[in-house]
Amino acid sequence: MILTVTMNPAIDKVYAIDDFHVHGVFRPKAMTATAGGKGLNVARVARILGQQVMATGLIGGAAGQFIHDQLHNIGIIDNFVPIKGETRICINIMDEKNNTSTEILEPGPVVSEDEYKAFLERFEEMVAQCDVVTASGSLPRGIPADFYRSLIAIAKRKRKIFILDTSGEYLKEGIKEGPFMVKPNQHEFRQVVGHDFSTKEDYVSALKLLKRSGVVFPVLSLGDKGCVAALPNGDVYHFFSPPIKVVNTVGSGDAFVAGCAVALSRAAQPIEVIKLGMACGMANTQFFETGMVSPELVAKFLECIQIDFWGVI
Repeated sequence: MILTVTMNPAIDKVYAIDDFHVHGVFRPKAMTATAGGKGLNVARVARILGQQVMATGLIGGAAGQFIHDQLHNIGIIDNFVPIKGETRICINIMDEKNNTSTEILEPGPVVSEDEYKAFLERFEEMVAQCDVVTASGSLPRGIPADFYRSLIAIAKRKRKIFILDTSGEYLKEGIKEGPFMVKPNQHEFRQVVGHDFSTKEDYVSALKLLKRSGVVFPVLSLGDKGCVAALPNGDVYHFFSPPIKVVNTVGSGDAFVAGCAVALSRAAQPIEVIKLGMACGMANTQFFETGMVSPELVAKFLECIQIDFWGVI
């Protein structure tokens, strides 16, 4: 079973508005509302692929109840820990006519020390029931930046695979504990190392740095250029595919994590882990709804992925 951690979940609302601009009044031509936050996108995609999934994190208020109801409807085991604060709402305005996306992300509730310590106690019990753990996104106010390190340490003690997908200080601190996999994009990794990188040699050096930090299976996302990964044995590959027409890219990184988690839970070979992640990320771009795939599209895109051997580190 896969355990997904979303400490700062949200209701994700997506509005389709042509010619969106400031100082205007608009009536969306389409709108969706889903249980969101990066980890819940991971959970939904993994469930669509047929995997048993448990979702956890902190949740509260009417928005929290909406998320509870959605998880029940799609067959995800709901193990969220209640808090007094109100779960946030995040808005994405898609202007397909001009190919733009505008996001408005609420910060989320303030969490007390007692609340996040209660979560840690529950997390110990939940980890024992799964084989792969994913932790995604930001932390709500009140939780220390090194919180993910605590989760990684617990999972490693119990010999569970841990995938960390976050950014900034959360990523910098989490790497110190040596999670099994991380997948920062170029901007997120630039925040960690403090300098730009763009060449093949830069990418290989970045993966080598992550390996030395204790990350077993580091991945660097290159957006529409695919990704570069250092497999557990040290082999480095560039994974890529032909260009595709995109409907909505929001949630594609989460779909990638879901595909990797599913493949790891099924004990797939490392190259197949990344390929399934890539196929899920590509499939997600074909849907208006955030964090959505279909098994048919995943299978189709899986056949399109190409790999290029870049060496050994």
